[in-house]
Amino acid sequence: MIENTVSRNCQFENRISFRDSSETFVNIIANGTGCSPFEAEVIANKAHEVFRLGPYGDDSTLQPGQMIWRAIDANEPPGKPLSECVFKTIRLTVHSMIEDREVKNKYNASAKRGQQMMRMCAEAFDQGTLLTQEDLAELLDCDARTIRNDQQRFQKQYDILVPTRGNKRDIGPGMTHREKVIKQFIQGEEALNIARNLQHSLKAVERYISSFCRIVYSQQQLRDSLKTAMVVGCSIHQVNTCLSIHKDHCKRSEYREILEQVERVGSAFWEAQDGKKKPGQTSGRSK
Repeated sequence: MIENTVSRNCQFENRISFRDSSETFVNIIANGTGCSPFEAEVIANKAHEVFRLGPYGDDSTLQPGQMIWRAIDANEPPGKPLSECVFKTIRLTVHSMIEDREVKNKYNASAKRGQQMMRMCAEAFDQGTLLTQEDLAELLDCDARTIRNDQQRFQKQYDILVPTRGNKRDIGPGMTHREKVIKQFIQGEEALNIARNLQHSLKAVERYISSFCRIVYSQQQLRDSLKTAMVVGCSIHQVNTCLSIHKDHCKRSEYREILEQVERVGSAFWEAQDGKKKPGQTSGRSK
């Protein structure tokens, strides 16, 4: 058989997939139970979600594709020399192999780089820091001009603000990628259409929507943003952002239809948390 570019790319994709822990888990389930690859993927994803593994993990262990980085504290004022700025150690997901590969295959390498850039900027912001264009250029092995052009493209084409130190003043009124996904979901768009509209990974879009549903439902039970952040496994900033969006739209007629899905996803997560409580612990609803 003559090896061509397509077959070489397929072989490369297969070899890369074995380095992903989620893919390994799917293979173990499929081989051990005899179920189909699709069924194995559903089981694996649900296990990751319930036990907070892989993309749902919130502990200090680095996942495949993640790295430690030093970023500037978000409270540092613009124009302050870097030598005088406070830096924090944060964790960034440089490569999310399945999601990034999905975007590259569906769209192009530029879209993949954009997804990586938006993901890392959001992670840095959630951890109280802001990345610079130079940070992103180093992390993504390109030049700062490319990063600047990507930022301008997202702002012009999708009305999305990529939060970096250079546009710190615009972060308040600007709409980040996560907010854009949530607002399209609230407007009734399906996850697949949102992913297509924003040239983003379907898995990532579904995760943003799921996190929003969990946050809204958990806040209704706990009435405390800090506790909600701890239960859901996210930052206070993310909780406050989601609650603000929910408050702004909760009285609109088109959003009331979405509330059923928020209730369904959120309650399923809440019940899963109850199931992991130790004997004698009570849920927030029984208080």
